[in-house]
Amino acid sequence: MDKNNLILAKAVLLFLIVLGIVSLYSGFPIKYYSVVKENADFFDPLFIMAVIKAESNFNHLAVSKAGAVGLMQIMPQTAEWLSNKYNLSNDLLNPVVNITLGIQYLKYLHDLYDGDMNLVLRAYNAGPRRIKEDPKVGETYVRKVKVYHFVYKVLYFWLR
Repeated sequence: MDKNNLILAKAVLLFLIVLGIVSLYSGFPIKYYSVVKENADFFDPLFIMAVIKAESNFNHLAVSKAGAVGLMQIMPQTAEWLSNKYNLSNDLLNPVVNITLGIQYLKYLHDLYDGDMNLVLRAYNAGPRRIKEDPKVGETYVRKVKVYHFVYKVLYFWLR
């Protein structure tokens, strides 16, 4: 390989590496990070970002087939219960409200399951009643959130 072809090959390789990195960052945004960090309490904010990625892929208008709404895909009944319990708004399409309610629900589940994050995530995804009935429900979701959390920690290692 002559010198010009070697330089071209290195430039193409560098371009592909940069393109891959840019793609990773665009696929794992930190949109709403300040709201998450403000409300995260004892949770790693990047963990909350992973939950949002898994739940709605950052679409604040998302509505699931089951009726869950917003960034953190909260069921309207859960939002009403949380808003009464914590004296918060229950406007699920408002990103700040949705994130705040979602984190409050994660905190509630964290207390309910004595910090067992597998149970917390399974219950967040499928509901506390369903995880009692089916010990396997939500396992795929747990793995997805853990992978997303790992990616967030690698990409945004300086954030905490």
